[in-house]
Amino acid sequence: MKRPGTTVVVAGILTGTLLAGAGCASRPPPETMPLVSQPMTQPMPQDLTESAYAAVDIMVQELEERMMPQQTILPVTFVNLDNLEETSSLGRLIARQMASRFTQRGYSMMEVKVRKDLVIRKDEGEFILSREIEKIGQEHKAKALLVGSYTVAQNRIFVNAQIIRLKDKVALASRDFSLGMGSDIRHLLGKPL
Repeated sequence: MKRPGTTVVVAGILTGTLLAGAGCASRPPPETMPLVSQPMTQPMPQDLTESAYAAVDIMVQELEERMMPQQTILPVTFVNLDNLEETSSLGRLIARQMASRFTQRGYSMMEVKVRKDLVIRKDEGEFILSREIEKIGQEHKAKALLVGSYTVAQNRIFVNAQIIRLKDKVALASRDFSLGMGSDIRHLLGKPL
């Protein structure tokens, strides 16, 4: 036996459900929550050569109107920013790789190994005395220095490189980049693994 109004109630429930379902389909999806990153215990190291070359490529763009490629640049060993009289194999290697890339891009780079007016300390690389800067510029027609520093953090090395014009000490180009603290970088810094 059918009760009066039962069909209407069931039909109303079905219609409401269908309309609610249709309404959900036309609504935009809920906003997605951003992913929360977790610190990596062992960061993936970036390739040092690739990073050094990319930095030089950007610096070359900055130099286009400020310095002719035929003008000589003297590369100087990169130093530890926390102690400007200290460097490492990493500081020597970054300077060499960046000098190599500047050469590939058409700039004249002075070979630092044949310079006598640089201060050379065993296992520390080449450091330039500020009082010798003018003398180097006049004697060897060097127009600029490639200088840089690095800072050691827990999981990364932060590097700053600059081209400094000798005549007025103005920075003509600069670039910052960082490297993951992998086992190779740690070794180049002389740090235990």
